[in-house]
Amino acid sequence: MPNAKYRILSTKPLQQTLIGEAATHGIAISAQAFIDVQPTLTPEATAQSLQHFIKGSTLVFTSPNAVKIVSKAWHYSQPSTPSKKGISKVYCLQGATRKAVEEHLHHVSIAGTALNSKELAELIIAEHNIPSVVFFCGRIRRDELPDILKEHQVAVEEIVVYDTVPTPAVLEEEYDGVLFLSSSSVKSFFSVNILPKHTVCFAIGSTTAASLEDVTSNRIVVSPEPSMDLLVQTAIFYFDNINCYE
Repeated sequence: MPNAKYRILSTKPLQQTLIGEAATHGIAISAQAFIDVQPTLTPEATAQSLQHFIKGSTLVFTSPNAVKIVSKAWHYSQPSTPSKKGISKVYCLQGATRKAVEEHLHHVSIAGTALNSKELAELIIAEHNIPSVVFFCGRIRRDELPDILKEHQVAVEEIVVYDTVPTPAVLEEEYDGVLFLSSSSVKSFFSVNILPKHTVCFAIGSTTAASLEDVTSNRIVVSPEPSMDLLVQTAIFYFDNINCYE
């Protein structure tokens, strides 16, 4: 897009439809992955997690990656539909994680969603009748959710389903904005890059924004929900109305 007014880098690949929508606003988006997600779910852990699903345990997801990995593992270990004897309740983050649950995990009930892990933990506690949860997560994860639940006598069984591997790359050009999808991508990006002062950082949520605050003094704009679609819409709105931010 040679005549683009603004140029944005996404630290994760994104759908062509989003790139095309941004282009109609004079914004060119390119992508460079700064982390790689590698599944680590063992056959033993898969069987263990499938039993939780069948007996109707309360399941917690804060990452769409975890949802997709668990769903795929369950499908290959037991392709037929699990018994509906116990319908699992799922608590998850809004946006991309909820969308992944709806698309990949069938025969579950979404009992509640929240914008971040802290609010999700508080939502679970407010139910007053949940003695334990199964938390599917990556090996690198923040402590808020399990710590808050344990402080309120909610037992947490963690099942690690993926590793996040940094794939840093040095930028060869400047951008008007950069989209950050996780704290891990922030750490990987800034391990080899320093942003010009004019570059705006767009964070998919408050956790990612907090990680950005630790490494840069550049302007940080946060998406209203943890969703790639809304993150791109946030960036479009920002550059469409940039005079309002000056």
